[in-house]
Amino acid sequence: MNANNPIVLIGGSGLGPWAWDRVTPLLTDHGFESVTPRLRTTGGDATPAEAVDLDAWVEDVCEVLSDLTEATLVAHSFAGYVAAGVLERQPHSVRRLIFIDAILPRPNKSWFDVMGSGVATFMTGLAQDGAIPWFTREQLDQLYPGHGISDADFAWMGPRLAGQPIATYTQAAIKEPLTADAVRAAYVRCLVTNPPVEDVSTEQLGWDYRTLATGHWPMVTHPEETAQVIMELAGS
Repeated sequence: MNANNPIVLIGGSGLGPWAWDRVTPLLTDHGFESVTPRLRTTGGDATPAEAVDLDAWVEDVCEVLSDLTEATLVAHSFAGYVAAGVLERQPHSVRRLIFIDAILPRPNKSWFDVMGSGVATFMTGLAQDGAIPWFTREQLDQLYPGHGISDADFAWMGPRLAGQPIATYTQAAIKEPLTADAVRAAYVRCLVTNPPVEDVSTEQLGWDYRTLATGHWPMVTHPEETAQVIMELAGS
């Protein structure tokens, strides 16, 4: 594949390329080429979860980017860890980085390190065959009130969701802090996510900042608005 200025879309925990199916046609209609990498264990990939860690996912994205030019990398939720790892290892491949309601990694800290031992212990206890299953409907409603995922959305997502390999939560993504010098970055906060995933100080970071009046999965619940903010930032 050889493409100039593509938009590379990575979903958060449990998601695969399919998560962007409502967004990519809108990007295409406006002349943008989109790429949705299939990371190991996602999108029907049969790699056992026990064999997958954060480094594996970073490698998967780096391999896709090696065939692209001047890519805009879009990272949703946990994919912020993946994107930051890609940026540190292969900075020349990324022209623009867009975090959508994403968790921003801290240097030399895993996701479990940042979230704390209580969360790590709880989630490890949920693991099945090396992966943490996605939310039940009851868990989703309790943890993300106002998420906006309808019963029809949930039914569509259900057979496509995959457990998150637990080792992706145990590795640090970066060694150095994310800075405005590394790449032209932007943060898109989903306003209905409460508490916020990140308390982002864009003035301090020197990043562009946008908001969406949505829950945490806007590519599912509000694809038009999600496509619009991606196109605006990718084209700037």
